[in-house]
Amino acid sequence: MRGQNAGEQIATHRPLRFAAAARRDALGTALLFGPGFVVYLAFMVLPIALSLYYSFFDWDGIRSAMNFVGLKNYLRGLNDRHFHSALRITFFFTVPGALLGNGLGLFLAVLVNRPGPMTKVYRAAFFFPLLISSVAVGFIWKALLSYNGILGGLFAAAGMEPIDWLGNPRLAPWSVLIINLWRDTGFVTVIYLAGLQAVPGDLYDAATIDGASAWQRFISVTFPWLAPAFTAVMVFLFTGYMRIYDLVVVLTSGGPAGATETIALQIIRVGFQQNRMSYGSSLAIYMLLIVGLVSITLVLLLRRREEKLVM
Repeated sequence: MRGQNAGEQIATHRPLRFAAAARRDALGTALLFGPGFVVYLAFMVLPIALSLYYSFFDWDGIRSAMNFVGLKNYLRGLNDRHFHSALRITFFFTVPGALLGNGLGLFLAVLVNRPGPMTKVYRAAFFFPLLISSVAVGFIWKALLSYNGILGGLFAAAGMEPIDWLGNPRLAPWSVLIINLWRDTGFVTVIYLAGLQAVPGDLYDAATIDGASAWQRFISVTFPWLAPAFTAVMVFLFTGYMRIYDLVVVLTSGGPAGATETIALQIIRVGFQQNRMSYGSSLAIYMLLIVGLVSITLVLLLRRREEKLVM
């Protein structure tokens, strides 16, 4: 009987111990997760909610008076040629930047994936631009490419007319795009390099035995294994180029003649320089919707592509 009573007591206290352990785990999870969640709410969710709220009013960001105007700011954005121009310029940086960045990063990753005495040096050189802030990158390239800069001085010393890479409306967008690629290609290279090193060597050996060429091995073995990395890089580059701001401000301030004014730069200019906070908030919501919709579409399409490649 005593043994039976002891067994019943153990069986009774066991769920209590499990419940106490579960509560301790939940408390530990909350303590670890809570600070990050609070920061996310304060710096991500709350600004978006406030922008959505302000977009329905006519407010300059200074006075306390706020007049409700409904969807007037959004309708104004649809007919704003400056917003259309900023959207076109942003996509000019985004689409070629994402495609060229992917191709160049993959090419460099394949090159530095081979063993050699200078491989580590090349990897460090490609990754080096990421260690520099965007503002510093902008000042460095501005000193090189401005009309009276270092490159212009070299042209003048050689008896040639200096080229105004950042002051010419036709050359300035391409200059900003190339500088963006120079800065971000190292990150793409690192992502693809990690994916290349995860490919099983047995697959390459089997393809070589079957008589596959280097290009066939890349198409049949390497590229399918890099599908998840391709998805991650595409989304990263797309969202990054759609939000480009600091580099453009340092290089051109959106000029010349608005040739490099992106959506992010226009939002700051409208909201804080022109004191049209409500209209700037509506443009920010437009930017959020565009980036979100295109990002979700990219992820869905690229995930479907991954499944086809695996099958």
